[in-house]
Amino acid sequence: MTTKKTFPLFDAPATRREILASGARAGGVAAALTMPFISALPAHARGMKNISYGLNTLDIYPAAGGQTAAPILMYVHGGAWRMGSKRKVGSIASYFTKRGYLVASVGYTLYPSANAEQQALQVAQAVDWMAVNGGNFGGNGSRIALMGHSAGCHLSALASLSGATRRVRALVCNDTGAYDLAFLSQINSGRIPGLYSALDRSDKWTKWSPISYVGNRRQPPTLVMWSGGRNRAAISKHFADRLQAAGNPVIRFDGSRYNHISINSSIGRSANDPATRAVDDFLGRYL
Repeated sequence: MTTKKTFPLFDAPATRREILASGARAGGVAAALTMPFISALPAHARGMKNISYGLNTLDIYPAAGGQTAAPILMYVHGGAWRMGSKRKVGSIASYFTKRGYLVASVGYTLYPSANAEQQALQVAQAVDWMAVNGGNFGGNGSRIALMGHSAGCHLSALASLSGATRRVRALVCNDTGAYDLAFLSQINSGRIPGLYSALDRSDKWTKWSPISYVGNRRQPPTLVMWSGGRNRAAISKHFADRLQAAGNPVIRFDGSRYNHISINSSIGRSANDPATRAVDDFLGRYL
């Protein structure tokens, strides 16, 4: 019998009232809902920037052709929890908006101003805000996929699997080593590598590891992607195996032909790119 793991901070997803109230306190909800759509450029090319979801902001790229009720793809950037920007979406926004998705790129407070727990809660709030407000931008708030790369992958998995948000219909996990921090330490001679120094709190490893929440409830279908970087395959397969053993739908993508950067930057550059096809096929199947 599986014992439910209880980590209170991640056990209470925001209610609709809380999402709207937090955004109103930040002065962002009303502005977002009344933002004009008229521009000399197509909306999907222009994007709408720095829209408050409460604790931080996101950028929205509507689906091409004025499509309404479009499925929503939310992207969370990497950068070792310390760096990066929601502006760095590469080809993801241009490709997937043309494919009929609304794309939202999520900003979060960087370390050390926020730790991983707080960052994951911001990502969760962004998802819940889009679930409520996505229709105002041409999206379907009941069809949300969450995708992250590197640190953004860890935060996306943590936000979704912990139950901080329960609005994620499909989860794309692209190449992190932080699914299971104790395991990461174990395969690195008992230490957390320098890249993960923002997570180097052994008293928080269980709480900050997405794998800790796998057995709590049925999790969304998950695409697990890994590059050819050191230990990436072993770490990702360890996570995917745990999800699969718990009965959750899992698709694996062996991206050993890519490095840690190119497995993300290649997505959307070409419809024939294997990483692009993997994400495209997964979203088409589950979203």
